[in-house]
Amino acid sequence: MQRYQVFIDEHSIFIGENRKSNQQFKSIFELNEPDVDDVNFVIQWMLKEKESIQHVFFNTHDAEALWKLFQEQLVLIEAAGGRVKNTKDEVLFIYRLGKWDLPKGKMEAGETPELTAVREVEEECGITKLKIIDPLPNTYHIYVQDQKMYLKRTFWFNMLYSGTESLIPQKEEAIESAVWVNQSDLSEQLANTYQSLKTIIGS
Repeated sequence: MQRYQVFIDEHSIFIGENRKSNQQFKSIFELNEPDVDDVNFVIQWMLKEKESIQHVFFNTHDAEALWKLFQEQLVLIEAAGGRVKNTKDEVLFIYRLGKWDLPKGKMEAGETPELTAVREVEEECGITKLKIIDPLPNTYHIYVQDQKMYLKRTFWFNMLYSGTESLIPQKEEAIESAVWVNQSDLSEQLANTYQSLKTIIGS
């Protein structure tokens, strides 16, 4: 069964098929067979009033068609990044704008997601000798800039780093630090990261 999840800060919109009602949960608001007006209303409402409802579920018989309609209401931006591990089983994190994050950045013209992911890790953390192991699920989130609503799709990849270079955080991108954290204790990072990244970090 196809299902999509889009984050708006710490809240999310789900698009899925033939789901049994969960209206007993106050944090969930459900719409059956939503149309374009419903989609636009919910997006605008969650951007302004999202504190009152944690999740909205669009329940439909055709998730692919609704997902296409959903994307048409927003300006699509694509990015890519990596969940990088070294040979000591440590995970690479950056600290930026008060949150732990994974290195990532916008795709440039002509780039594949794989090329973008490697380039962004190299630029943001100052290391090379990166190898992509396999893809991770994409993440989606909505933000507003210059009165336009954007849908950012980020391609994620598991990567392996086999070098010994020192980490150099990219200060011009407001990255305060870049660190390796042992895979067995990511509690601090998980407690202070973006909701959309928690599944990726724990992969």
